[in-house]
Amino acid sequence: MTALCLLLMAVSAASALAESTVYFREQFEDGDAWMGRWVESKHKSDYGKFVLTAGKFYGDEEKDKGLQTSQDARFYALSARFDDFSNKGQPLVIQFSSSLSRQLLRPDVSGYLLQFCMG
Repeated sequence: MTALCLLLMAVSAASALAESTVYFREQFEDGDAWMGRWVESKHKSDYGKFVLTAGKFYGDEEKDKGLQTSQDARFYALSARFDDFSNKGQPLVIQFSSSLSRQLLRPDVSGYLLQFCMG
């Protein structure tokens, strides 16, 4: 019985060490309130506009909403602030999901660029 208790304590300690801290999460679950947290760039006047939608493929139409580009052959620029943090000595994992739900005129010229700036 003592060996089982020690094993459970070791597994519990390992899982506590494996927990991660989420520094920024956006799930777009509050309707158009995302527009108060995200800023569309004004650097150029011809950027495309984002719309909030679940798209064509979803499990739950309300919970699976996200931003969608609304115009073909456009650049898009959007940013959001988050609190300062340090991951010194820890790996930094950045995760996002995307789907291509409409036919592009030139699918060979599409892509994403994520840019993270300090300060």
